[in-house]
Amino acid sequence: MVAVGACDAALDPVAPDPADAGPPALPQGFHRGMNLQPIGDYGGLIREHELGPALDRLVDLGVDHVAVIPSFFQRRLGETEFTWEPSREAVDEQTRRVVTAAHERGLAVLLKPHLWLAERDDGAWRGDINPTDADWATWSANYSAALLDYADLASELDVAGISIGSELTTLAVGRPAFWRELAGTLRERFPGFLTYAANWDREFANATWWDAVDFVGVDAFWPLIDDPAQDLTAEGCRQRLGAVREQLEAVARRVDRPVLLTEIGYKSARGAAYRPWEWHEGQLPDPGEQALIYRCIRDVFGATPAPHLAGLYFWNWYTAPGWGGSRNSDFTPRGKPAEGVLAGWFRAQ
Repeated sequence: MVAVGACDAALDPVAPDPADAGPPALPQGFHRGMNLQPIGDYGGLIREHELGPALDRLVDLGVDHVAVIPSFFQRRLGETEFTWEPSREAVDEQTRRVVTAAHERGLAVLLKPHLWLAERDDGAWRGDINPTDADWATWSANYSAALLDYADLASELDVAGISIGSELTTLAVGRPAFWRELAGTLRERFPGFLTYAANWDREFANATWWDAVDFVGVDAFWPLIDDPAQDLTAEGCRQRLGAVREQLEAVARRVDRPVLLTEIGYKSARGAAYRPWEWHEGQLPDPGEQALIYRCIRDVFGATPAPHLAGLYFWNWYTAPGWGGSRNSDFTPRGKPAEGVLAGWFRAQ
């Protein structure tokens, strides 16, 4: 597999292409968002000296909301205990510092805790987590305790909102009473908005408890082509994303809640539009395809988004100053033409 970590010592900001002039102006209150590098995930903690410059770059891009992601782990399916890396104290302390630094720059914060599976050799992912009836009381109590602690932290730090879960597909569809109760308890501890980051494929449409939160949160990684050998065109991209928008708006109307795209993004890699959640053998860097998709996202979701679309958070932005650029095939737009597309769009008033 092609390494995705190719990077330069530092990457200068990419200016908008003159051909992208005149993007649709976004309404007041629309979340111009970016997911920050997760805290304490598989790659560890953020380097503190890189945080401020990374946030300054996002402000220059026109970003006004950031998703701050404290991570915790369930070792494997069937277990009920959670751990933090390198420790709960370290993750929480860095979360405080990141939120504080974001607020100092005028950025609103969505606190978005992620539960990950630490061991995934069997292909399992967090959407497969489904404790047995015998284990449910312990797992649900531990998860609720973790989220309530983050609600207290969010209140302390005055963040704008909390995501109460992320891509826990089996539980989001199969345990609606749990999520209703959790959302209700969180509202007693936290005055901001609530959402949940549902996976794109079946979770967001089949969850029955969206009325318990303020936004239908969706991690939007829809495939835009059906064959890895197929070339993506701007017209085809807009058609596929247009159909996605229709699905999102249908759910928004049905549950009377606006949609917040809690994650959206595509790699700067050839074939990135095919099964974008996966890495594929021989996938070469292709920043042009990523920029094409960013333009489609802008054109489809940026056109008259109200009342059903409340905003979006691109996935994602690393704090390392050289992570990105033309040799990098990761999701980040940093140092790539997609960064220019994003700057031209988010800066437009």
